[in-house]
Amino acid sequence: MKALFLEMPESRLVIREVSVPEPGPGEVLIKIAAAPINPSDLARLKDAPAEYDLTTFIPGLEGSGTVIAAGKGILPRLWLGKRVACSSSISTSGSWAEYMVTSAGSCFPLNKKVTDEQGCMSLVNPLTALSFFEIIKQNRHKALINNAAGSALGRMVELLGKKNNIPVINLVRNQKSVESLKSQGSQYVLNSSDPSFITDLGILSKDLQATVLFDSVCSRQLQEMIEVLPHNSSVIIYGNLTGEKEICVNPRNLIANNINIAGFYLANKAKENGLFKNMLNIMKVSHLMSTDLTIKIQGRFSLDKAQEAIDTYLNNMSAGKVIFVPGSYF
Repeated sequence: MKALFLEMPESRLVIREVSVPEPGPGEVLIKIAAAPINPSDLARLKDAPAEYDLTTFIPGLEGSGTVIAAGKGILPRLWLGKRVACSSSISTSGSWAEYMVTSAGSCFPLNKKVTDEQGCMSLVNPLTALSFFEIIKQNRHKALINNAAGSALGRMVELLGKKNNIPVINLVRNQKSVESLKSQGSQYVLNSSDPSFITDLGILSKDLQATVLFDSVCSRQLQEMIEVLPHNSSVIIYGNLTGEKEICVNPRNLIANNINIAGFYLANKAKENGLFKNMLNIMKVSHLMSTDLTIKIQGRFSLDKAQEAIDTYLNNMSAGKVIFVPGSYF
């Protein structure tokens, strides 16, 4: 089969031919139909040289496809022959390949109304968005602030906000994105490049009582944002798009305004939820994707155009998702 590999640290992706993996006990083999590029994939590529053997590491955290072989166990046999959404469970078999072995517990059947392309994006972003609203309900937040709101995840957060009657303050980087989100029906959109951004954020967050900020950008602007949040607010960091390794935060402001800062990682949340809760969330996602939720796709690429695909995504992440279609040539 063909699969993508990171040739060396900080290098471009290369395509290689390797043996098709065989499923062990509790595992399934999936013929991958589609696999997206997510910010979490890019972060994993950056960390891969320190964490994995690059000669065996195949990237790709999620995808969709058909289960064509099953290892021992009831669940693997149950998924055999079915279309599934799937996530990678081992570093040596990711979704950026023609075939992937993963644990049967990392697969969920796709609704007939959900295409392979939409289904390949039905785990990481939708489950993250659902988790955000679990946090909101548990802590009784009346409104939220979401950074990098033009992304596919940002659009899901906006949709769930409307469904739950929770106002969403969408933060984007330029006026073009402001206009785009407003044309899609977003009521509250702020441009973080605007000179009045911090002042506007402070006023709007207090007016709406937006006491939780979800931040995947993690820029040096974060300290200024924290300083204007309402009393008793929470800041939840779930990404680091800037790549900044150190962000300064004034401790006096945290103390005086009782600001709480925490991290969020979907894999940890999934472990905390357990299989039953995860299955319920997948059912919610499946319903959303078969009714209200359609994720915009800006480009489809074969594996041999991997670097072009990543460059396309990085150049305009708010234009829609970029997906790999293994086995196809464009």
